[in-house]
Amino acid sequence: MNKRRYLLIAVMTLSTLCYTLPYLSSTYYTQFMEAFGLTNEQVGSLISMFGLTAVPGYLFGGLLADRFSPKKLVIVSQLLTAAIGLCICFLSGYTVLVVSYLALGVTTTFIHWSAFLKLVRAQGGPEDEGKVFGFFETCYSAVSIICSYGILGVLGSLPSFRWVQAIYAVILIVVAVVIAIFVKDADVRGTSSDSFKLSMAGKAIRHPVTWLNGLIVMGMFIALSTSTYLNPMLSEVYGLDVTVSTGYSIYNRYVARVLLATAGGLLLDKLKTPKTMSIFSAGMIAMLLALTFMPQDASFLIGAVIICVLFSSIMGASRSGMYTPIPEAKMPMSITGTAMGICSAVGYSSDLWLYTLCGKWLDSYGIAGYTYIWLLTIAAVAMVIACCALLHLYEKKHRVFDAA
Repeated sequence: MNKRRYLLIAVMTLSTLCYTLPYLSSTYYTQFMEAFGLTNEQVGSLISMFGLTAVPGYLFGGLLADRFSPKKLVIVSQLLTAAIGLCICFLSGYTVLVVSYLALGVTTTFIHWSAFLKLVRAQGGPEDEGKVFGFFETCYSAVSIICSYGILGVLGSLPSFRWVQAIYAVILIVVAVVIAIFVKDADVRGTSSDSFKLSMAGKAIRHPVTWLNGLIVMGMFIALSTSTYLNPMLSEVYGLDVTVSTGYSIYNRYVARVLLATAGGLLLDKLKTPKTMSIFSAGMIAMLLALTFMPQDASFLIGAVIICVLFSSIMGASRSGMYTPIPEAKMPMSITGTAMGICSAVGYSSDLWLYTLCGKWLDSYGIAGYTYIWLLTIAAVAMVIACCALLHLYEKKHRVFDAA
């Protein structure tokens, strides 16, 4: 893959900042909750509202990506998401937040996600899928790190955390202009829009790797989602300063990926998805077990921080493997957008219930609620290992790599 294609991926990845808006409540958990006067359960419910439109958006967004111009879809998503961010900043009330989060599910996942993934896949050949997605993860993290730590640095000088929404809205408008000027619309559609048929969806649905990939994404996404609560846990249970714990939250969500995603991608190209993801998942489970059985006492702060950093690092390296099963199985390009849409809908469906459940556990059981969260995460990551075993059997049966 030449340097120009790497540059195109880097530019296109700027568009993924649209996902920062709905997940500001995760990265800046404490600040978001205080700025809008919410409870843990209310914060969780907002992500559930996002999930109500985001989950079907992943599915039908795949159909959209297989029919229309990916570049135009990405630009439209940036502008609409920016408009919603401005509404959140300047309008008040929990109802405004609920409606905004419902709308964000449409402007991000439905319009953007599958179109973006299809553009990324088109930048590389079958022999370097791991490198392509690993580089995407690295670029995404690098952009997010700069913005997140920049916001954290100026947060004290802002009149309200609400203004963070406006800052990101302006950034998205600039990104839309940059993509419109510098990114050429690749012909990545397997069929023309005139010959598009719903039979493509049927082929994607019948393909077993679509569902295995979806469950792998679900397990990893649950781990990423519940890692949100490492931030408040470190400050509430172990006494870590709120600003420092927010800095860790940014490391967890972005820095670990930029440092380790490319290395994870190289390992994927060498060992392939089943073995690589199983190794990473086993490491994550080990860290979660250590965290579960560690005494919830401030004297264990250093140990808790070390475990959290190790967990985030392993998870950051594993992110490159979330979407490699579909291209690794050599699925036809004509149904790739639809298949990725289905697996994303399955994978991210935990947004419908996970944050609300975790918030309710914390409001009901206090710090004991964190134990329930980590046990749930262990079960989710164990599911990833099981799916990797089935994926290995599929690849062996169909001689996927013998045909390469």
